[in-house]
Amino acid sequence: LDGTEVIGAFLADELSNSDFVNLNAHKSIYVVTPETTNAGQLLFRDNIVPMIVGKNVLILSVSVSSGKTVESAIEAVSYYGGKVSGIASIFSTAENCGGFPVHSVFNPKDLQDYENYPARECPLCKAGVKLDALINSHGFSKL
Repeated sequence: LDGTEVIGAFLADELSNSDFVNLNAHKSIYVVTPETTNAGQLLFRDNIVPMIVGKNVLILSVSVSSGKTVESAIEAVSYYGGKVSGIASIFSTAENCGGFPVHSVFNPKDLQDYENYPARECPLCKAGVKLDALINSHGFSKL
């Protein structure tokens, strides 16, 4: 998810090393990315589906905050016949998502003064403090 294909490729390479105990005897690890519809639904094209059906799937995301995108990914993988085996992220505020533990490199304890609120509960929003920028997987945009 979120443009993590290169990270996924390095992770797949590391997971397929002979010194790493795994159940993947034939060492085939597919790094695939779902497409997003206008309604925000995730889908996999017909040529990608065979790489998911009956496979153990690790969902990789840049960040897990509300968990909505990862929950959509869990739903999509299940719909296409895959079995979610885990969730990994670079940064996560959630310890669990969709019934799976989230394994992350960084969490809020690593960022001094990190805060995360639903929009309607944000004290800065309630105080009329304007945002400096919006951030997503493509980068940031100053406002």
